[in-house]
Amino acid sequence: MKKLALVKKQRSRGNQGFSLIELLIAMIVLVVGLLGGMVIIITAIASNARGRFDTTAVALTQSTMDRILVLSLSASPQQTQMTDCNGTVHAINTGIGGSPVTDLAVMNGGQSIDFGQNAVNGYQMLYTLCAAGAQNQDGSPNLAATTPPPQTYDVRWVIKDIDGKTQLVMVAAKNITENGNGLSQSRFFSIPITLRAIRGN
Repeated sequence: MKKLALVKKQRSRGNQGFSLIELLIAMIVLVVGLLGGMVIIITAIASNARGRFDTTAVALTQSTMDRILVLSLSASPQQTQMTDCNGTVHAINTGIGGSPVTDLAVMNGGQSIDFGQNAVNGYQMLYTLCAAGAQNQDGSPNLAATTPPPQTYDVRWVIKDIDGKTQLVMVAAKNITENGNGLSQSRFFSIPITLRAIRGN
């Protein structure tokens, strides 16, 4: 009888459950884990938005570069143009000259366009890109559809003479829109996208 009572006592001690302190420690561990997960998700969203803007900047830079390379230095006139989604026509000067460049060489050994200095007229444009909105069945735009806000890019270029017959063309673009993807872009560091090419006379 005594043995049976001792076994019952031991079993009841093993089924006491969690103490209040153990429960609090478990809740703290859970909260720390959830906060860490939230930070990772926010960082991933910001990285995704930055990647999308960088991809768009590359396409815009390449489009501007193509327009400049089509015209040689001896071509007349020395100007072409691009129209953004707002209908703004931007003049693109293709003669030697352009935006100021940095004094220091960047990692790949070349200079880069200095966005910290004032832009040069004819060698800079604030190009706006609008996301395509949804359409109604009759093809008219659906104004009630949710579309991302327009994005504005600061595009600058410089053309330098190399040897009288060839020129170095450098074009850079940077997203300057404050809001995108629901986040403030000024919180995240992003460098301009820069492309370089050689143009014949």
